[in-house]
Amino acid sequence: MEGYAVEELTARAEALQAGLGVLVGRLAELAGELTGEGFAAASFDQIERRAQVQGRELLRMTVQHVLDVQAAAEPRLADVADAAGGARPWAERGHARTVVSVFGPVTIRRMAYRAAGAVNLHPRDAVLNLPARRYSYAVQAQAAGFAVEASFGQASQWLAANIGTKVHKGQMEQIAAEAARDAGSFSAARAPAAAAPGIPLVISVDGKGVAMRPEARRPTRYQHIPGAFDKRLSTGEKRGAKRMAEVGVVFDALPPQTPRTPELIMGLARGPDGAPAGQVRAAGRWYVTDITADRAVTIARVFGEAARRDPGHERTWIALADGDRHQIAAIEKEAASREVTITILIDFIHVLEYLWKTGWAFHPPRDPALEAWVTAQALDILNGNTADVIALIKTLARDHPARPGSEHARQIRKTLTYLTNKQPYLDYPKALASGWPIATSVIEGACRHLVQDRMAITGARWGLPGAEAILQLRAIKANGDLDAYWAYHLAQEHQRNHLSRYHASLALAA
Repeated sequence: MEGYAVEELTARAEALQAGLGVLVGRLAELAGELTGEGFAAASFDQIERRAQVQGRELLRMTVQHVLDVQAAAEPRLADVADAAGGARPWAERGHARTVVSVFGPVTIRRMAYRAAGAVNLHPRDAVLNLPARRYSYAVQAQAAGFAVEASFGQASQWLAANIGTKVHKGQMEQIAAEAARDAGSFSAARAPAAAAPGIPLVISVDGKGVAMRPEARRPTRYQHIPGAFDKRLSTGEKRGAKRMAEVGVVFDALPPQTPRTPELIMGLARGPDGAPAGQVRAAGRWYVTDITADRAVTIARVFGEAARRDPGHERTWIALADGDRHQIAAIEKEAASREVTITILIDFIHVLEYLWKTGWAFHPPRDPALEAWVTAQALDILNGNTADVIALIKTLARDHPARPGSEHARQIRKTLTYLTNKQPYLDYPKALASGWPIATSVIEGACRHLVQDRMAITGARWGLPGAEAILQLRAIKANGDLDAYWAYHLAQEHQRNHLSRYHASLALAA
């Protein structure tokens, strides 16, 4: 592009608004460069990359221009005072701070309101809702978004490639922790979910281990004896011990199109259209995770979400459990405290596992008859005949006793105890007739994609604040609430960092 043409464009833009001419001139120069001889034989990739780098700088200059124009027009406010009423009678222009935006660092000049012996106040910071740290909220949002999907080191590399600015690994972890600080209050402030009358409401809770640094682990009864071994761990101690992250889910259970029967569940029959047993569909899933509190807190939170969906307790409430007696007791206690009638169902897959392990005690290795035996007992349990299965196992154990102290003897004892204690929670005939789920696949999938996929990255050892922050953000993202949460978080940041520092009579906005 001819030089005189660029000068003409620049002059006209400058006449329109002071400082605008530089921007127009840079844009014209970039267009001229890309259409000049140097790029005549360039590939599209070369053109695109050059435009990306130069375009980012051009956008940075645009943001800087807007900030400069606003700074020049900043009005002098009257009666500026801090939260305690301390006046700031002196105003002074030219105070600056640098913020790293997604386009690069920009300088923000604003007026400082001063008083002897008092901290300066900058009302324009509140109007702009500037972050407390040097990275803009847009940069922090991208950093947190990358950090919930990959290691902090990899997220740092992705962010640098995306915005051209390096944010170190430690800063990434701090940004993620700060980004999640409003997760708890956001959950409580959410609007109630749409009602789904007549649809069963299901809750489920489970845990997944996360490898933690020593200072972040829960207390354990296994203590390493100093000096006991130089090269080996002491009894009961594990290298890289884990802390359980509790995961909860609430969902609406949409019944299958065709009724399910025990034969369909066990694959011994086909539906009317020749298809296998239909699945109960989980709609409106809502997840919660917590690695700092115990299981009872997570159970209380899923009950709270269920109550938000059904405040009148008019729907059928179901809890899916894996058989852990402490989990079941906590669910029953929470239901009683809320005066909720809830049906607890044991995951049928867990029951099947017990049957398989017990069946090995009565069959030789690789005996095809074992599968038929397990299927027969599973059908009896699905038909509500758990007592008959218990009686049969007792008879087989008496007629074919396992060697005392053997694994078979231990497994028979465990299965009999399990089936006997869990009989009240094995009402599968009612569950199948009502179209309820009988497996914990939803919560087990949540443990995998919310916890394991991120927290179990090779070599990862977590501190408690970082682990809690990442899990909270992953749950919010899985719930589809990330955009709503970020807007809520910025509003809370505005109150924390700015509005709380000023007297209530001063009108400030962001």
